[in-house]
Amino acid sequence: MELSVSEDIDAPAAAVWDRVTDFSMAEDMAKDRGVELTRAGNWTQAAQGVEWRGKVTVRGKTRKITSRIAHFAAEDTLVVNSTIGGMHTVYTVILVALSPQVTRATATLQVSATTLTARLILQTMKLARGRLADRLQGLLRRQGKAARAAHEKAMRSA
Repeated sequence: MELSVSEDIDAPAAAVWDRVTDFSMAEDMAKDRGVELTRAGNWTQAAQGVEWRGKVTVRGKTRKITSRIAHFAAEDTLVVNSTIGGMHTVYTVILVALSPQVTRATATLQVSATTLTARLILQTMKLARGRLADRLQGLLRRQGKAARAAHEKAMRSA
């Protein structure tokens, strides 16, 4: 299954990139949803190859999570590969500067399953495809608004 959404953001690509790669915020959001995550190797600087490990309860069973940044090209492309139980995901964010002050962000989520349980979960996700796309669009919109606000604040204080 693949979901793809785009959003035009009124902020430079650098500001949007800073928000998209704010992994501390993403980790906090995951923890708020009951996911236990730790940075493998206690890395502090995001880069290609860094990883997270953890666990989450899905349908009453605790499943292991591993995530790894597969591609990290500053102000351009971010690819995160994850495994949750028998499910594999690839989350891609691509930024394109439409002008010095406007950036188009495209987020794509690809999900595949390798176990029967994961296939059943994936089937349920396919039935809720519209709601999942709306949630992904909402995430991208919130990140865009936060990037615009941070950029405007930086411009006022400069």
